[in-house]
Amino acid sequence: MNFGNVVDHAARNSPDSWAVGDLERQLTYAELSTTSSAAANLLVARGVEPDDRVAICLRNQVPFLTAYLGAMKCGAVPVPINTRFTDEQVHYVLDTSDVSVLVTDEAFESLATDVETMITVDGCVGAKFRTLLEEVSDTYTVYPRRSDETAAVVYSSGTTGRPKGVCHTHGNIIANSRGICTYHRLTRDDVGLTVSQCFHVTGLNVTTTPLLLAEAENWFLPEWDAVSIAESIETREITYTFLTPNMVSDLIANEAVDNYDFSSLQRVVVGGAPMPTELFDAAEATLRATVLEGYGMTETTPLAAFNRPDTEVRKPGSVGPPAYEVVDLRIEDLETEQPVNRGERGELLWRGDTVTPGFERQQRDAESFVERDGNRWLRSGDIGYLDKHGHLFVVGRRGNMFTVGCANVYPREIEEVLYEIDGVTEAAIIDALDGHQGAVITAIVTHDGDVTKARIHEVCTARLREHEVPERIEFVDDIPRTATGKIDRVALDNHFGTLSSA
Repeated sequence: MNFGNVVDHAARNSPDSWAVGDLERQLTYAELSTTSSAAANLLVARGVEPDDRVAICLRNQVPFLTAYLGAMKCGAVPVPINTRFTDEQVHYVLDTSDVSVLVTDEAFESLATDVETMITVDGCVGAKFRTLLEEVSDTYTVYPRRSDETAAVVYSSGTTGRPKGVCHTHGNIIANSRGICTYHRLTRDDVGLTVSQCFHVTGLNVTTTPLLLAEAENWFLPEWDAVSIAESIETREITYTFLTPNMVSDLIANEAVDNYDFSSLQRVVVGGAPMPTELFDAAEATLRATVLEGYGMTETTPLAAFNRPDTEVRKPGSVGPPAYEVVDLRIEDLETEQPVNRGERGELLWRGDTVTPGFERQQRDAESFVERDGNRWLRSGDIGYLDKHGHLFVVGRRGNMFTVGCANVYPREIEEVLYEIDGVTEAAIIDALDGHQGAVITAIVTHDGDVTKARIHEVCTARLREHEVPERIEFVDDIPRTATGKIDRVALDNHFGTLSSA
């Protein structure tokens, strides 16, 4: 089924219920249905055909969702683009996905000559998107799509190389939305807040598309600001949202947030990067809601594992049980490629209803998928294990793992210990190469107290195995982050990787 049908179905069930809003505009489900149908007509009038790629380069706002649904309705494929990309990166995406239509604003008007048709929400190039929508019919018969046909292409952040386009089918998006609605008990009585940008899989498919399927209300915020988030939760009576660990840290650290009423908030999903376990109690105390960590990738749409609201015992550091209703998990030894036993570490492999069939132009299909016992599996690149109760623990990225004295070192496990030290606010572990002794564990730390390098070394020596204790400790003002809130290890390696020669 074409996911674009979802909004029309909601409009028949709850036409006058609020669907989506931003700082300037709010639409009911009836209005979102007709506006997205007008967008489909507008795109068709400009030559868009089924399977054509329609790029959308906008921050969180109503026109993003209108264009996204409109493209789906006419059988085209929306391609959200990271608004933090450089012109060169955007041009690469436009070329890779063979985009002919770009919906954007003045931030990317310089790319007008790179596409056949530019539609802008602010009228910086041509007429405004909203004006154009008023000039076409607002009824449209949704183009039929099977569940295995491509619905959208979502690009990676591109921090370790050129961005890669992940294809999501209509079946992927529907399975992901149903799973999240089930696990987090989303109903039409919920009010969601989308803070994470919709060019990323979390803003798009942890809040926006599940809330549409639930026929619930969703509010877009164009950028991250702790006070604006707190104010929105209070004034809009938000019940459900998604935050990255970095956002949670910002909220906890901002004293002004304590002045707002969070009594409506019920569930906060945390993901996109590992959540330091010691942040959970502080987060629930500040937000006064259940905080649930999950795990997923752009390649899993992203539902793969989640802690559930009804779980009696939440295990610190666990991302919850795998979402077996939609995926299967295989954990295999890094060397033998054979399945490991419970409690043993290995690379996480996924297959199932939320797993992408592949990449735009098969960019990374060969290296990302493997066949095991007649089944096709997605290699995640993540290392983890299942405990005896079936809870998944992710200990790090295979690419971030390094070897010291013939033993594997996983940065996340050391970072967890660093976060437990009073005064440490952020931490990252990298391996600085030394010409004499090889990999040297280097701790990059921000702090707000009297913590010393000696204290950090003392705690790490007591808590970690000998080969895991950081040999170098560097205090910095900030740790660089990617657009999705993850530690930018490439930037850290570039800056600190030559420490050994200092």
